[in-house]
Amino acid sequence: MAAAARHRDALLAASVKLFRQKGYAATGLAEILAQSGAPKGSLYHYFPGGKAEIGAQAVQLAGKAVTRTLKDLAAEADGPGDLVRRYFDLLAGWMAASDYRDGCPITTTLLETVPEHKAIRDAGASAFADWAAVLENSAASAGIAQLRAERLARFTISALEGALIQCRVSGDEAPLRLAAEELGALYAAA
Repeated sequence: MAAAARHRDALLAASVKLFRQKGYAATGLAEILAQSGAPKGSLYHYFPGGKAEIGAQAVQLAGKAVTRTLKDLAAEADGPGDLVRRYFDLLAGWMAASDYRDGCPITTTLLETVPEHKAIRDAGASAFADWAAVLENSAASAGIAQLRAERLARFTISALEGALIQCRVSGDEAPLRLAAEELGALYAAA
């Protein structure tokens, strides 16, 4: 990989990690640079819009990673309830491994930047729409009516984000486990 792409990618990866752990507002550009190992001049070279541009691209990057994971899990899952259980199990392990310091880099960033930063808001909306599309397709493939599939997909994302926040607060994976169980029942009943 060329140095240019390596530095840009390192800046974004560091941003995602720091936003996940500390939030957008508490993360400084100097911290992003230090975490990334990229030269100081590279930050404004690749992100002339500064922190807001980094925020939007970090949200986009994190959103695409989740979409890929959901698609991979959907290919293996036995329906939408199983997809949700598999994904929430993955997140529960990830949360425990971070000692509940990590949160969703997208929601953490959005809560601190919307409505002031339209590009970050748009990146977050796009990520949520992509996740919903994967969940909707899984539900529709299981024979769930389109409108119901859409509503369940959006509700799943809301439950996911709320459960992640509760896990960080409680220092326990129980909120994710409970959400997965209840969502599985909703999908089964649909």
